[in-house]
Amino acid sequence: MTTLGSSLQPLPLNFPHDFLPERSLLSRLLPFASTNGCGDKVQIGTETGIPTGESSGKVEPMIHYARGMGLIRTDKDAKRWQLELTTLGRLVAVEDPYLSESVTLWLLHLMLCRRSTLDDPAVGVADAWFALFAEGTLRLGNRFDQNAYLDYLIERHGKKGYMKGLSGLVLRSYFEQTCFGPINALSSKELDGQTLYLRHAAPAERSHFPAYSAYLFLVWDDLYARYSQVAIADLFMQSRCLALLGWNQEPATRWIDWMVDHRLLQLDRQTGGALALRLQDTETVIAGIFNELV
Repeated sequence: MTTLGSSLQPLPLNFPHDFLPERSLLSRLLPFASTNGCGDKVQIGTETGIPTGESSGKVEPMIHYARGMGLIRTDKDAKRWQLELTTLGRLVAVEDPYLSESVTLWLLHLMLCRRSTLDDPAVGVADAWFALFAEGTLRLGNRFDQNAYLDYLIERHGKKGYMKGLSGLVLRSYFEQTCFGPINALSSKELDGQTLYLRHAAPAERSHFPAYSAYLFLVWDDLYARYSQVAIADLFMQSRCLALLGWNQEPATRWIDWMVDHRLLQLDRQTGGALALRLQDTETVIAGIFNELV
């Protein structure tokens, strides 16, 4: 096995293979990855209890989901996978092993929707998610139907036989309580016999600010690895952070002030646009994700 791959590498567009990101199955990967578990998908299925078979099954889609969410790093040699927990994965495995807390689910949602590199055009780690939540506000508006989302995916990737199923799966994952349903990132309503989907902003609550901060530092590592100081407007724009959160300037300012007050960032406003200087490393910020929970 070689050095385990970065979680930043884009996932195959159709990595879910019609399987939803079930939290109960994702949680079963964490103990396996905690021991740097290794095996083919059948062996991993046997050890974790995740259903799989020789030609299909849920093991590999769950591995891809967990990598996209930043919980694990992976390597694959022939048919054998090796998994290890990231810093985020190690914390979640201890503090929220069943992925049930709102702060955990919002963070995993943001990570799945994050941008892959600064290359143009912008592409996400899981691009069907990135397209909908990070780029889709301008293209689709805040209210849209599945056909509009499907057309947008086809614009980005061309016509593919699985595209309609993929568009439905992404949407459905936010209505299933076993997946992202509890965070209410999307809702739906019927209008003239048509199902319309509506986006909802992330909670602008102190309890969630540490998780959003961990996300920001992780994407900073991804996109601006060589810089300890960047223009915060550029960081937000390039990462699509505020679009993902669904926030205007008021909640964003409260969150930034919280990061400054907690000595995560220092802001220099003397240059016109505010420059953000990192005062903590990413591991320290990740360690504080659950600190504001009562």
